[in-house]
Amino acid sequence: MVEMIAFNSPETVVVASENDLRKQRPLKKKTSTLNTIFFYLGIEQRSGEDANLCYRMLILAALFVVFFISAFGFFVMWFTEMYNNSLLEKLTLTPNSTAAEWWATPPVFPLLKVHVFNYTNAEEYFAGEDIKLRVEELGPYVYKETAEKINVIHNADGTISYREHRHIQFLPGESSGNPFDHVIVPNVVFLTAETKMKNENSLTKLSYNIMKGATSSTAFMKQPVESFLWGYEDKLLNMIKTVTMFSNDIQMSRFGMLMTRNGTSAENFTIYSGESSLQHLALIKELDGNVRLNQWHTDECDLVGGTDGSQFPPHLMDRYQHLQVFIKSLCRKFPLVYDSEVTALDGIPAWRYKIPKTVFLHPREHAPNQCYCMDESSNCAPSGVFNITGCSLGAPIFASFPHFYTGDQELIHAIEGLEPVQEKHETYADIHPRLAFPIGGASRFQINIRVQKGLDKFAEELYLPIIWLEVVPGEISDELRAMIYHSTYSANAIQMSLRIGSLVIFVLSFVLIAAKCYCGRRKSENINGFTGRSGQFAAY
Repeated sequence: MVEMIAFNSPETVVVASENDLRKQRPLKKKTSTLNTIFFYLGIEQRSGEDANLCYRMLILAALFVVFFISAFGFFVMWFTEMYNNSLLEKLTLTPNSTAAEWWATPPVFPLLKVHVFNYTNAEEYFAGEDIKLRVEELGPYVYKETAEKINVIHNADGTISYREHRHIQFLPGESSGNPFDHVIVPNVVFLTAETKMKNENSLTKLSYNIMKGATSSTAFMKQPVESFLWGYEDKLLNMIKTVTMFSNDIQMSRFGMLMTRNGTSAENFTIYSGESSLQHLALIKELDGNVRLNQWHTDECDLVGGTDGSQFPPHLMDRYQHLQVFIKSLCRKFPLVYDSEVTALDGIPAWRYKIPKTVFLHPREHAPNQCYCMDESSNCAPSGVFNITGCSLGAPIFASFPHFYTGDQELIHAIEGLEPVQEKHETYADIHPRLAFPIGGASRFQINIRVQKGLDKFAEELYLPIIWLEVVPGEISDELRAMIYHSTYSANAIQMSLRIGSLVIFVLSFVLIAAKCYCGRRKSENINGFTGRSGQFAAY
């Protein structure tokens, strides 16, 4: 009771503490930038305050600008290829550009792996002691290829003309064997001459037989690998060259299976630079000024086209379209078909393309191959081999996959020692899905020579394997690796950031505009309702 009397007595003075005063004073709410935007848009209300009309209009206008810009960015990033195209424009082969420099002098040093078939029982076979020829595969003999484009001319029509120059260097540390190993191999010069003599007149055959006897030429010969591949003086060829009746066809006395691969190519290529259209980038337009090979029966087969395999038009990278590689030494374009997604170069995503198994099938099994037959389909080569006599100076040379992979079983069983294996003998390319050039893979083809029944001492027609080649990317420069890495991961990260950012800003600006319209409508309805009620009160 004492405390109550003292508290209520007029003499008592109560001193309020600072904390009590704070509790009694209304607290001012802290505002963020977003709250300020809400306030000026009329979405958020503040007691005793009204938004400045000028600021309100300015913010609303800025919001509409952001909305339209974000909408445009959202559309571009999600529904167009503008971002990718801006990156791919750097691939065009414009003069003095990095792309053109790397194209002319590639920062890639492919490895050429040569496997040679050594015939171990040729004497026994011709003596009738063995019914089949037997081979053993020697190698690989590995060479580093340094390629460059020379005589480069940028034409006014958006094309580039050039010749290709290769330098070959033997790599003993990578090879299984010595380049001076002696091998017994088919005598290509002799077998070619024998084939051509079948249709010659008696006088020509007599002259040839004299030269053959003088040089002691036979169907097989013994040569060092180095000479057999890159060139040796052939006595029969040199003698044929000096005879008037043969001199128009023969221009050299040296022969080597890969002799034309080392040095400057005889062919002049013309390709599209991509300046006029990125969709034509690196496509071959002409070969020696011609758009046709003049080898095959239809435009589809005879027209030059495709690329040399070092670059493809980026728009074709969609998994459903076929790529095409033109190989001059094989006289044709080869299709590449999407197979699977893989990784290359220590984790870089790539798309694996393969040459389909149908490319060397007989027309009876794959009708589109009819145009590659020299004669009617009844005289086509069996499935698994492809006639390239027309671009081998008339030599009866046939291409195939190594060990006749995908070929008729008769081809495989005719020669002992052949064992086709898909993993070892198929051709594939691992291509970067954005940049559209190979970052891995292996190109594998075999060179064979056909001997017809009755030729020399052969009792049946045979396709004799000579060598098979494997080309792999080999060493890649650090600069190219860095470019591939950034074009994959950095570019993808930037693209994803721009996509998500444009989506977020677009949605947020749309929500703010919608909220502004909704709040403005509600406020208008409230004012109209209050005015109506005031009128009713006034009437009373």
